[in-house]
Amino acid sequence: MSFQAMAWAVDQKLPTLQKFVLLMLANRTNHDTGRCDPSHKRLADDCGMSVASVKRAIKALAEAGYLSVEGRTKNGEKQPNYYRLHLDRVGSHRPDPMPNAGGVGSQGTEVGSHRPDLGSDRPEGVGSQGAINQESSKQEVNQEENLKSLPAMPADADMAAMEGEVLPAEQFADDKPRCEIPDDMPGPKDQSCKTFKAWANYAMAYRKRYSVWPVWNAQAGGMLGKLIDLIGTEAAPKVAAFYVSINDARLVNDCHSLNNLIAKAGAYHTQWLTGRQMNGTTARQIEQTQANINAAEEAARRILERGERNEFL
Repeated sequence: MSFQAMAWAVDQKLPTLQKFVLLMLANRTNHDTGRCDPSHKRLADDCGMSVASVKRAIKALAEAGYLSVEGRTKNGEKQPNYYRLHLDRVGSHRPDPMPNAGGVGSQGTEVGSHRPDLGSDRPEGVGSQGAINQESSKQEVNQEENLKSLPAMPADADMAAMEGEVLPAEQFADDKPRCEIPDDMPGPKDQSCKTFKAWANYAMAYRKRYSVWPVWNAQAGGMLGKLIDLIGTEAAPKVAAFYVSINDARLVNDCHSLNNLIAKAGAYHTQWLTGRQMNGTTARQIEQTQANINAAEEAARRILERGERNEFL
């Protein structure tokens, strides 16, 4: 991590998503070489957002002059972009050098032949403090291995169902659901029932993921009734479907049980509203990023307290 780049990114006034992406790019900038080339997927994992959102944020940052993007290839295959942060946008600081500036097709060193040990596409980022502690690292590895061995969302799944669009939250036209409800779906059949829409959304999303129907009983009905009481009639169906789409090791191990949905209904409601899934890995990444920001701000404060200034401070 480049503390210089991180401190610069902290000072920029930007919309939340753009600011977060800029911070993650600064976090993955090598302090000594200025190299910054994380993949879109790595940035999306760091930020806890979709790849499409990351691309939009990078485009906006480039258009606003905060960074430059250099595409590159190796043996005809597209590689992660190089990013140069324009640290001289504020102040007279000299920006970190851009490695391999010759670009794709130049006479210099072949793109992609740089030292792998200096890469910024590592899980903890260049210069980071690594995992919070050894025990949490072991737990995370075990969780991730469990997650790989359990059912994932089918690639061709109908995302409308995952986003709570199986049944609209607003009143149905002619009191009919947007899609046909299978005859073999367990649970209430009366569409005027308080829990019908929430259950139908949850059950349809559940079957999309696990290829079986969830268990319906009096306890399930009671929990869905409590969900409606907690977050409202309109939000409950969409949050119930969104919940089943979350790829968190603990939830997958429990096959997205209703118990977990009710236990953190407010948190899942916020995730649905913001369009961001939050799991253990994402939370630790955000925590580590904040620790890096705090360290950069503390270093700057100490320098200024000693009465020392440099080209950046």
